[in-house]
Amino acid sequence: MNPSPLKPYFLFLTALLLAFTMISCGDSTTDSGVNGGNGNDNGNGTEEPAPNEVSMVGESFSPSTLEVEVGTTVTWENQSDLIHTVTSGSDRTADGLFDSGNLSEGQTFSYTFDEVGTFDYFCIPHEGMTGTITVVEASDEQDGY
Repeated sequence: MNPSPLKPYFLFLTALLLAFTMISCGDSTTDSGVNGGNGNDNGNGTEEPAPNEVSMVGESFSPSTLEVEVGTTVTWENQSDLIHTVTSGSDRTADGLFDSGNLSEGQTFSYTFDEVGTFDYFCIPHEGMTGTITVVEASDEQDGY
């Protein structure tokens, strides 16, 4: 019996399909975790926050100060194995504007800032863990026009 003349082509196509499948199943740079991830790994296993996002890492907010326009929603994500809160106020005194309650690792809290001003916040369990959101008027500029 003569071997099929199509056998080499079949083997080649099978190898090509297998190689393509292995490449497409490789590691992705996009995190599919809470909030869909932003893919900005800072090298220490946590991600750098995207614009309008604040990370809770260790016993600090990162960034600790943020400037946004009126109407912006800011999201805080706990990237620490510690329990944190995002509580509006200063000098460890809550002012009642917002409070996330306890956030475990991977959980998020969002708040939309509808007024111009400076808004301080802190973490109830961790003295010295503070941050500030500065809200400015929305710019009327349009890029390129």
